[in-house]
Amino acid sequence: MIHLNRRLLLAGSATLALPSFRIASAQTPARLTVALGYAPNVEMFGPLYAVRAGFFAAEGLTVNAVPASTGVDQVQMVAAGRADIGIVGPEQIIAGAGRGEKFKIFAAQYQRSPVCMTARKDSGLTNPSQLPGRPIAVKIPAQTFFELFMRKNGLRPDQVTVTPIGRTDVATIISGRVHAMITTFAFNEPRSIEMAGVPVNLMPLASYGMNAQTNSYFTQERVFADPAKRDVLVRYLRAEAKAWEEYFKDPAAAAKWIIDQKFIDGLDLDQQVFLARGQADHMRSALTAERGLMWVDPAIYRETATNLQLSGVTSTVIDTDAMLSTEILERAGMPRI
Repeated sequence: MIHLNRRLLLAGSATLALPSFRIASAQTPARLTVALGYAPNVEMFGPLYAVRAGFFAAEGLTVNAVPASTGVDQVQMVAAGRADIGIVGPEQIIAGAGRGEKFKIFAAQYQRSPVCMTARKDSGLTNPSQLPGRPIAVKIPAQTFFELFMRKNGLRPDQVTVTPIGRTDVATIISGRVHAMITTFAFNEPRSIEMAGVPVNLMPLASYGMNAQTNSYFTQERVFADPAKRDVLVRYLRAEAKAWEEYFKDPAAAAKWIIDQKFIDGLDLDQQVFLARGQADHMRSALTAERGLMWVDPAIYRETATNLQLSGVTSTVIDTDAMLSTEILERAGMPRI
């Protein structure tokens, strides 16, 4: 786990500047609505910074970034044409395809899933084989994830004692009522639990048959089929890539920038720095070093599609190869990180 000195961070971290750009007059002006995959914190640094730094404007784009919140369904927004680009977990996109929607996935923020089971270190839990007989907290929206996680590891849900919990509940594991909880993000809830004085072990779902390229970027298939609109997607991704390059220079400074911009109230600097450092690790891979940032890996999407069929979300294994394209990534010239 990463522990940072808050005072040193405030005193010593670089402050990200907002460069000034002129709109490229040679470009055809275009307006885009992007349905973000999360609330406006450092997880969504790329599009947020690209807006305020003028990177989109320099590409002749006006981008409206719609934060994720209650009532915002990225898949429905894109399907209905209320958003040009959506950023969301591939599970939702593939499930939409299972209902007959036609989408194209053209980029992915995370190279491996940050979703995990978090266990109290004093429980001794380090792998799924140790779960039988244990009390486990399961987020109500994560019941399907939990059941599949057990199945993929040769276990049954009735081999553990389940306590249903809400989306943001960490009190149950902190109090010791349960030994572990699912699902959590590797760089979110574990930090909150440890800040309460409870060390943890992580069991990444990606290591146990449930990998996914979280925060996948997608659009309607008919939008992607239009060469002029593909050109707009290239300009969009090229601008956002510049923002992520700034992020990778100093993730801690990127976290502080998010706090300073006051997108939302209540963000904690230490938590945002922890998220920024952990997120950077999940965004890098041998593939991004070779091909470029935000690369899509067909094998991981096939794994996700198979898991959705196993869990009953889709009736068949959706052909994700047909949904993926690297054209936008290639034409945008994504940085190798």
